[in-house]
Amino acid sequence: MRALRRSHASPSGTLSVWRAGIIPILVLAVVGCTTPERPAEPQDSSSQAPKRMNIGILGDPPLLYNSLVGAESADDVAEELVNRGLTEADDRRTFRPVLAEDVPSVENGLWKVLPDGRMETTWRIKPGVVWHDGAPYTSADLLFTLRAVMDRELPLTRRNAYASIEGGDVPDERTITVRWARPYIYADTMFSRELALPIPKHILEKPATDDKANFEHHPYWTEAFVGTGPFRVHETELGVPVLLRANDRYALGRPKVDEIELRVFSDANALTASMMAGAVDLSLGRGFDFDQAVVVERQWQDGRVASRFSGSQVIFAQFVGSNPPLVTDLRFRRALLQAIDRQQMVDQLLEGRGVVAHTFLGPEEPEFPGIEQSVVRHEYDPRRAQEAIEALGYNRGPDGILRDAANQRLSFELRGDPSEGSQRAMFAVVDFWQRLGVAVESLVIPQQRARDFEYIYTYPAFHLRSHSGRISSGLANYHSSEHPRPETQWVGSNRSRYTNPDLDAAIDRYLVTIPMQERTGELQTVMRTISEELPVLNLFYDPSFTLIANRVEGMEPSKASGAAGKTWNSHLWDLRS
Repeated sequence: MRALRRSHASPSGTLSVWRAGIIPILVLAVVGCTTPERPAEPQDSSSQAPKRMNIGILGDPPLLYNSLVGAESADDVAEELVNRGLTEADDRRTFRPVLAEDVPSVENGLWKVLPDGRMETTWRIKPGVVWHDGAPYTSADLLFTLRAVMDRELPLTRRNAYASIEGGDVPDERTITVRWARPYIYADTMFSRELALPIPKHILEKPATDDKANFEHHPYWTEAFVGTGPFRVHETELGVPVLLRANDRYALGRPKVDEIELRVFSDANALTASMMAGAVDLSLGRGFDFDQAVVVERQWQDGRVASRFSGSQVIFAQFVGSNPPLVTDLRFRRALLQAIDRQQMVDQLLEGRGVVAHTFLGPEEPEFPGIEQSVVRHEYDPRRAQEAIEALGYNRGPDGILRDAANQRLSFELRGDPSEGSQRAMFAVVDFWQRLGVAVESLVIPQQRARDFEYIYTYPAFHLRSHSGRISSGLANYHSSEHPRPETQWVGSNRSRYTNPDLDAAIDRYLVTIPMQERTGELQTVMRTISEELPVLNLFYDPSFTLIANRVEGMEPSKASGAAGKTWNSHLWDLRS
């Protein structure tokens, strides 16, 4: 766990303005959360009161299944608690068996690479596994899931991996073998939250076959949800807390905590106040803003603040319909990056607790040491940035703004996500680019348009937002097959809509290279190309914070980037009396 460390840097000068006026002063007083307190349920005087853990979630109400189209960016805390795959990633993203007897590997014979280049991966379900409603969990569920995620008429998230799958065989009710047309390095994550999280055949087969148009509106996804996780849904209603109860038949053993109440907060101040008042035990979901986390760390005696790098802040460049067209010129993008003093941003905005990023891959990810030396670094150099802009035919006018030979001002729009961290970074970048002589118009994406995918993906020039720190999800931002466009209902991960056939080929080779040494070599090519071509301008790794009350035992947040591992051992969590 990365501990919060102090920096001797003291914010001063222009950069202090980046933090002023954006973050309201954190008032450490008890304020109302977005949902009313649940009255205590009457207890049998002869029985011991159940252990109830209250978890605060910052943001929108969590969804119970995040592979429905349009739900991919939703918080996955509830899904982690109520549903489990055959395997799941722990706090260091090592996959462990949960409902399966073992994780497929070449060594144990469950992962076979055939002479003709095809593959087979086999899973065997542990004896006695059941869904929350008591129905047997069998290989028929897995085969149904496999067919459902590959059915383009169902609103389930498409993954590139599915194109490599030929089909599946179920020799018995506890065994499934997936046949792959070509190698795929993440094949062992099948039937987990990473890839094709299983859904129950006995509930969803009929709507998946007879009523595809209303599949996503089936009550299964909300009030009638049935999973296999350590906790089962007891009460759920939009806008009020979700009450979960321990699953007595969980494959890894009954949880130590009897109940979990998920409380949704739209305001970080309300959540932190509730935690400091002892009404909430643990924060999960969207991370806290840096300023808020620091204040809590200094004042909270009954808990601790844990941090890690959850990803990075980056600037996506637009490659389709760019305005101005100059955005697609590598020389221009390189000059813009060289004009940003990213170390100063880290020192001023994060008090030195962040790290300048030269690639999206998180520094604590297992692949990072193997590619670090391959990444091209673009250091802060305002003089070279100015010379590069002038070489493109621009000179400063009387107002200090760069103009071309036709006396047209160099101007464009920089959009920023509504998160406070992205807003701070956006205003800092605007400041640096204005010093370079660019007329930058900043625009914070309205919260009500955050799920308007056509609007989100058709930004005219640049979009500053967070980026996954993981290879498995991060590479999708650069492959041309992931372009969001009208015919895909604007679904896709390549936010820049960047196309590079050589990079596509390198990513494709990486994803099918099983031997680790050769795989690392392919990844080096991928990361070198991305850092040379700059479809994305990397700023800094962004720390994410989790608040944990002292009475919570057994909970350690993930040390790796991204969302995996937040609740991997939730059945072992306990509350100190």
